[in-house]
Amino acid sequence: MGETVTIGRALTIEGMMDEPDLLWLGEQAQTRNVIVEVGSYLGRSTRALADNTSGTVYAIDDWQGPRDFIVPVAPDLKPIIHDWFLANMRATKGKVVDINLDHQHFGNGYRWPYEKPDMVFIDGDHEYIAVKRDIDFWWNLLDEGGLICGHDASWEGPATAVIEKFGDKYWWPEGTKIWAATK
Repeated sequence: MGETVTIGRALTIEGMMDEPDLLWLGEQAQTRNVIVEVGSYLGRSTRALADNTSGTVYAIDDWQGPRDFIVPVAPDLKPIIHDWFLANMRATKGKVVDINLDHQHFGNGYRWPYEKPDMVFIDGDHEYIAVKRDIDFWWNLLDEGGLICGHDASWEGPATAVIEKFGDKYWWPEGTKIWAATK
């Protein structure tokens, strides 16, 4: 690492990721070449990843907006969420591959058709069963040394799934809402 982490553009995009989270993601991205992000929404974290990797970020989302907030995305805005995401990814020099897919398909016979990731960031559905499914699917694709991490480590769903899968083998980077484990 050691290079300056770039998150200026990411900070201009609406989203729930705080600056320390974006800095940590950017720092990790500097040493990774194939990054998968599960849950991209408008691209705040996607942009932090893309602006700091020399590789590719595969952004997986159905672009229907968050469903685990008190106020869901208005139905008339759903058709343009993907367009907003694409606009926010301009000038990433082709580093972002957007994949319109509901991650509920993971574990149901879905086969990842791209190169194996060396980093996976999970920030889609925050329900326990969904986080567990996402962790299990991507953990099996990671090579030794691969990084799997996710957001909202203090939420019940992610916390329970992470503790169940990794026990004391995961960590919570200081000052962030991120959990992480290395294979």
